[in-house]
Amino acid sequence: MSFVENCFVCIVFWGKQYNSGIASDYKTMPFNLSCVKKTICACSALFCLTSPAVGKESLPNVELTGGLLFQIIASEFALQRHDPSTAFRTYLQIARNTKDPRLAKRAFEIADNSHAFEEAAEAAKLWEQLSPQSDEAQLANCLTLIRRGDLSEKQQSKAKEILKDTSPLEKRLKQFQAIVIQAELSGAQPQQILNFIRPLASLCKDQKEAALTLAKLYQRTGNADLAAQYAKTAWQQLPDNTVALLEYAEVLITSKPKEAIKILKSFVQKHPKDYDAQLGLAKAYARTQNKNGVQKQIQILDPFAEKLPNLAFTLASVCDSVGMIDETKRYLMTFERLAKGNPALSDKLSSTYLSLGLIDYKQKHHSAAIEWFKQVDSKSDFFPQSRLFIAQCYAADKRYNDALEVLEKTKVNDKLEKEFLHKKAQILYEAGRIPEAYKAMQKALLADKTNATLLFQCAMIANELKRIDDAEQYLQDAINLYPREANFYNTLGYLWVDNNIKLKQARPLIEKALEIEPENPAFLDSMGWLYFREGNYEQAQHYLKKALSQLNDKEVLLHLVEVYQAQGLTEKAMEILRPMLKENADDPVINALMDRLHLRF
Repeated sequence: MSFVENCFVCIVFWGKQYNSGIASDYKTMPFNLSCVKKTICACSALFCLTSPAVGKESLPNVELTGGLLFQIIASEFALQRHDPSTAFRTYLQIARNTKDPRLAKRAFEIADNSHAFEEAAEAAKLWEQLSPQSDEAQLANCLTLIRRGDLSEKQQSKAKEILKDTSPLEKRLKQFQAIVIQAELSGAQPQQILNFIRPLASLCKDQKEAALTLAKLYQRTGNADLAAQYAKTAWQQLPDNTVALLEYAEVLITSKPKEAIKILKSFVQKHPKDYDAQLGLAKAYARTQNKNGVQKQIQILDPFAEKLPNLAFTLASVCDSVGMIDETKRYLMTFERLAKGNPALSDKLSSTYLSLGLIDYKQKHHSAAIEWFKQVDSKSDFFPQSRLFIAQCYAADKRYNDALEVLEKTKVNDKLEKEFLHKKAQILYEAGRIPEAYKAMQKALLADKTNATLLFQCAMIANELKRIDDAEQYLQDAINLYPREANFYNTLGYLWVDNNIKLKQARPLIEKALEIEPENPAFLDSMGWLYFREGNYEQAQHYLKKALSQLNDKEVLLHLVEVYQAQGLTEKAMEILRPMLKENADDPVINALMDRLHLRF
């Protein structure tokens, strides 16, 4: 009786056992002719146990008993009913019992195809033990070890031997690519992967796919020159390979953008239906801020975005980078519609809700923005940021209590706590609750003592509360931490000048700020105001006018008004004030100044 006939008889027998309830594990599986055919084909393709030898070695003398065949067929049935775990365990067990490498190979294939990588490694190890001369078994075991993170010299040597024994070059390149894929799946750092792969690429003469791999790895490790060199080699040897094209364009786009776009355009003209290349051209246009080019590519890719969520997501990013806000929002909403219910896209979905909220927030559609932000998954990394933006939206609508409530109810880790405290302080300040804002800002600073922004804002609020000593200390701490930050020198100097104290100490600070940034209008204003306090009105005018030549600022103008009035030049002072009052007659700052200086029309 032939092998296929044996299979059929055994399947029929097994089917009878199934129908009678003996094969209880498979009671829910329908028994039909199609299933029989698939199983016979799988068993026939597996091996003929009576075959004496395959390739380089003899196979064990295994008697084809009904029980053994029954186990094999049962395993294949289990696989067809989507139970790979049972199929794997059975095959592995009978491989151990029979010492037949073909059964170990089948166990490996089942585990590997099911992404059960630990089980695949176990089967590959057994397969190589049972068939130590098999190139296929050696490669399988090597790949599973690499995938598990074994990038040791020993494993590298084994990979070298496998590649050396493989010919022709095309077959060696395929094995090399398999090794690369597993190395990348290992989760190792790019430099570690490069160190492991580089000698193996040499065995492939650094050609074609090997050159492409090196280009990617050198790019990831920051070696732009070698990345460009190998990307060019790969592109020249694989002129119709989209991956090689995109890698070469990527390394060219920063230094030779016109050449990168020229290559991409030439490729899509030759391969108009290669939509990965079309998308690559869209990205290149975006990188070079070519809005018209982006619009042209979108017309080509738009029909596919309606069905492909990842494409819609990418096109949203492309449009956003060239300021196409309406198109950005449309693609984000398309992605949101397509991605709902797909767990694999949940993280991108939260990012999408955040982006949609930001678009509405920037357009001052605060209620709409809040609704988008509320849809960010609470388990997502984007959730804390979404809560900050919700608070910001409420604050923009002067709903300060609602904003503070959102911040209080959001649980965050220590790393994010300072950001929430900072936001709380800002909202309290906007609400006019200055003492509470100061306490919140101080608390935020305790959590992040070297934060320049927090030091500066603590100083400003302290000054507003007339806590001059505290303000001085915050600014002095900032200067000590950031000795090249001109603004801190100027702010401390101006604080003393504005409060008309420590003028001699203020001068070297303002001079230091101007030494670092000589044309900064704020620093020029500070020096002009210092000269005013010292009674040197001519020099005060000089610096204030120079500041105004850089920036037409209200505070600087009012300082100049005071200088003119101190010199008795009332008409000149009024020449500045009249257009300002015409624009806003009720401006409290201008009116307070006029009352203090006794100025009238």
